[in-house]
Amino acid sequence: MKSTVKFCSLFFLLIVILLLCWSPAGHAQSAKMTVGQTGTNPGTSLYFIAQKENLYAKHGLDVNIINTSTNAAVQAMLGGSMHLSTGSGAAAFVTATLEGSPPFVLVSSWVNVFPYKIMVSKDIKKPEDLKGKTGHIGAPFGTIPDTALRFALARLGIDPERDVRLIQIGRPDAANIIVQMEKGDVQFGPLTPPFDRIAEKKGFHSLISLPELGLPWQQNGEWVQRSYLKTDRDTVLRFLRAIADAMKIYFEQKEKTITYLMEFLGSNREDTEYAYQMFSKWVDRVPRPRAEAIRTTLDAIKKNSPKAATADPVSFIDTTLFDQLQKEGYFK
Repeated sequence: MKSTVKFCSLFFLLIVILLLCWSPAGHAQSAKMTVGQTGTNPGTSLYFIAQKENLYAKHGLDVNIINTSTNAAVQAMLGGSMHLSTGSGAAAFVTATLEGSPPFVLVSSWVNVFPYKIMVSKDIKKPEDLKGKTGHIGAPFGTIPDTALRFALARLGIDPERDVRLIQIGRPDAANIIVQMEKGDVQFGPLTPPFDRIAEKKGFHSLISLPELGLPWQQNGEWVQRSYLKTDRDTVLRFLRAIADAMKIYFEQKEKTITYLMEFLGSNREDTEYAYQMFSKWVDRVPRPRAEAIRTTLDAIKKNSPKAATADPVSFIDTTLFDQLQKEGYFK
């Protein structure tokens, strides 16, 4: 009798231990990650949807999100205080790698166009009118809005170094461009939806729409150091599973997504739905990293980073995690 009781007690204790160790995703312990989030537009919203839907915990992750810029994310990742950057573009990571830092690699990307319009004040009717004017980046120099604006100016025949004056701020803030344009302190800047629409309501207009150029450009995706991917591959894979689940919600649950985006963007229903529809046209439903999108980045930065002229775009991407997700049925 005593042996039976002892056996039952031990069995019960074992069950309790197993229950305490068990998590919904089947992981004994949540993997901790510090992740940088760059920019505020629908293309950077997947992490927010994942938070709202508790998708990180679903995949056995404990994620600390830090709002930052790509330049700051690069420095934090090199310093070891950040593991991954989400919703991010290539320029800062490619530049750092070319300049000799431990290499960064792109593992997923769903926005691969320039999602910007160059919004200008009322008195600017043609590109030549930009000369002598001041433009606001809405982010630090060297980040994607800066690169997009300089690219657009060059396309319009305007030298961004000599023909105009550009100013920056420490952290990404598209709304600040509109504020400064209303004050008259600046006359133009790059804006993504819904901020382009908000600017139009205030009397400003678009001089050039970059998505219409059809150029491949790595805009919003996930970047990691190659060394971190090697040592913590499973953690990165879990994060991408959460992002893939968030993408599914974005495309298949419009009303829920718009509600989340209204909170994320701080915009009303009409402007948010406009932004949702625009990005739905621009984004890739299959976020496989694309070499041609990195090639455009290399072309854009080669003036200041000469090594970009001969760099292989394939060296900056890793498609093996995407391939794994595809095998698991996340993408077709």
